[in-house]
Amino acid sequence: MRGNDAVQQVKALRTSEQSFVKWWRKDNDFVDFALIDAFLDHVKADDVIDGFELLDMEMMWDVLHSLNPDTLLRGRKNGEEIITWRWVDRDGNEKTTIYPFTPEALMTLIDTEFFA
Repeated sequence: MRGNDAVQQVKALRTSEQSFVKWWRKDNDFVDFALIDAFLDHVKADDVIDGFELLDMEMMWDVLHSLNPDTLLRGRKNGEEIITWRWVDRDGNEKTTIYPFTPEALMTLIDTEFFA
């Protein structure tokens, strides 16, 4: 399908619980994740998109957590749900970064930490 078809379908199928789109191209074995609004803003009418799936927060968390389950934890801090990411810097030092459990934070982890 073309980008304009994908945009129409995403708009028609999206529910209020869904914040993410997983989309792919078969030709170059390409799979990507995006916030739905960002996807709608950036897809070009003539882009080739072979398929997509709309995801909610729990589904996206499952994708993220499956990438490295030993380093990511969900919890609560000050009444808010958070993600704790434990990682090792270039010098071998263990670090911890805490993110709010939001669509934007999940995308930050996907984009900048796991697919950088």
